[in-house]
Parts: sequence; structure tokens; C-alpha cells
Amino acid sequence: MAKNTRQKLIDAALEVFAEQGYQNSTVQQIVERAGTNIAAINYHFGDKASFYGHVVSHALAQTPCAEAADFGENQSPEEQLHIFIKWFIRNATGINSQPSFLDSVHIQEMMNPSPVLDLIVENFIRPNHMKLRAIVKALLPSDATEQQIRHHCFSVVGQCLHYKFARPVMERLYQDIEFTTEYADELARHIANVSLAGMRAMHKSQS
Repeated sequence: MAKNTRQKLIDAALEVFAEQGYQNSTVQQIVERAGTNIAAINYHFGDKASFYGHVVSHALAQTPCAEAADFGENQSPEEQLHIFIKWFIRNATGINSQPSFLDSVHIQEMMNPSPVLDLIVENFIRPNHMKLRAIVKALLPSDATEQQIRHHCFSVVGQCLHYKFARPVMERLYQDIEFTTEYADELARHIANVSLAGMRAMHKSQS
């Protein structure tokens, strides 16, 4: 019974926190949706902040981070970059899946960071970022500085995230835009080509 109540609270919190954000959500809203009481939250999780951390941890545990970069052994760094960006764009634009609780939390934490952001960075963002970093490092000159590696990584990420956060504006600027799989893959090719051109320019300037 205790386990069932705990899961009901987590499931209800996933919905409420995603809909209203951490700041605007109340434990009363969560327990009403879960069909339980505030004493159950206090018993299983403690205060609201601790409860939020448990909910985010639960969501992260359901996220298959390893799917980010499924590279073949013989694929070049250029091919790996394109695969990574295609994965990133498809997820950023919602092509691979429906908007999730973590999507909402990610946006909220970018605007108003809390200790929960540490969980997201360590369990989701960092593993994927290190895959991108390895690709970028392989594409740059052997004497590329740490700062140059980081700048190229952040440039790739920034281009991809533009289509996540600016999508509502883009659709109003150009009403014929449809975020289909084909369009997402076209964007991925564009970002990969632009990024590779920048890295190749660095090769030439340092040769």
C-alpha cells in the first residue's frame, strides 16, 4: 500500500509540475490529483523541495541517455557529428517523442535554476555533452585550446536549441514551416555543415 501511494504521488507530481512549474505548483494540487493527503508527502518525501528532487530523479531514471549517440566503429567524426545533431534536433523539436516532464523542467531550470539543475546536468546533459566534446575534439587541430573546443561545442548546442526555444516565433514568422522528420533532418544537415565549415576554417588559419 505504501509503495502504491508513493507512486501515485510521483505520477501526480509529474503532471502538476510539468503543467504549472515548481514555483506555481502546490502540494495540495498534487495530493488532490493523487487522491491522497499532504501527510503522505511529508511521510514519503519530506518538504516540497525534496519531493521535487525525487520526482526529477525518477524522470531522469526513465530517460535512455545512451541513445544520444549510436555511432558505428567505422564512422568518421564528420558522420558522428551529423548523427549527434540529428538526434539533438529531433528531440529538441519533439520529433522523436512527445513533450515530457523533463522538457518542462529543463526550460524552467534555464530561467530559474534550483539545486535540481545539478541532477539534470550530471544525469542527462553531461553524458551527452561529453559525446559531443569527443567529436569536436577529433575534428579540430591537435593543438586546439580548451576554450576553442568549448566554444565549438556550445555553438553546436546553441544552434540546435534555437529550434526548441524559438520555434513559436519561427512558426509565426514563416507560417509554412512544419516541423516534420524531413524538416528536422534538413536542419540537422545545415547545422552540421555550418559547424564543420567553422572548424575547417580554424584548421586553415592555424596551418
